Amino acid sequence: MDAGHGEHHGPGHQPTHGGSGSKYSLCGPRRTHPPLVNPNSVGARRQTNLALVRTDDPRSPLQVNRLNPQQATAAGSVIAASHADYPAFRHVFPNTEARRRALVPFMVATVRDAAAHGHALIAESDGVIGVALWMPPGTFPLSSARKVRMAPALIRMTVIVRGAMRRFAQVGSALERAHPPEASWYLQAMGVHPRAQRQGAGSRLMAAGIALADKDQLPCYLQTSDPANVNYYERFGFRVVQPAIETYQGGPTYIGMTRPAKS
Repeated sequence: MDAGHGEHHGPGHQPTHGGSGSKYSLCGPRRTHPPLVNPNSVGARRQTNLALVRTDDPRSPLQVNRLNPQQATAAGSVIAASHADYPAFRHVFPNTEARRRALVPFMVATVRDAAAHGHALIAESDGVIGVALWMPPGTFPLSSARKVRMAPALIRMTVIVRGAMRRFAQVGSALERAHPPEASWYLQAMGVHPRAQRQGAGSRLMAAGIALADKDQLPCYLQTSDPANVNYYERFGFRVVQPAIETYQGGPTYIGMTRPAKS
């Protein structure tokens, strides 16, 4: 999947797929957006459980931290808002309202899984404004047990979008098949709230994840369904290695990109 952030690749960014736990990405402008979520309202700010990943200036209002599991709902809502107009999601879920309602439970479940098995990062500035789910080698595709834990969210989606879930699952399966066999850090999803774009959150989230891969001397991999994201990712050293990942006949096409390992 790719991640959608709304700041980079257009700042929406790229993927989260579906079905078994997929990914998509990229975000785009919407006419209305849910308010930014302040984690203080849900008791999310337990600093003892947050690991600081990167802050260029401790006085800056924008900080990148390790996600606290209690912030999963806030983070999932941010990714859902940032992906509201993501090309692949628009294709699979053409109804705007149904798409909005369906993405929230799926993204929240995806964030919870990433927090447990990967490196889920959040950008905070008076609340959660951006999220990046970086998955280390061996954590994607999801295991059968992890997919089972995603089932409640998928059932909720099915009630909302009904027949579209089959297409959603096909996209997820195609992205899993396209995932490279070599060890790499995978950017499963990234999103910046549409009301908080162009503040540098996407770039900070990208840099923090790339630093993890560089520390391990491993490449990074991502998938995006929006060609407009390619230039954004190239700024961070990614290059196109899979120009057209087919999902299903007549379905959205993804682009696979890799950032070589740091030598």
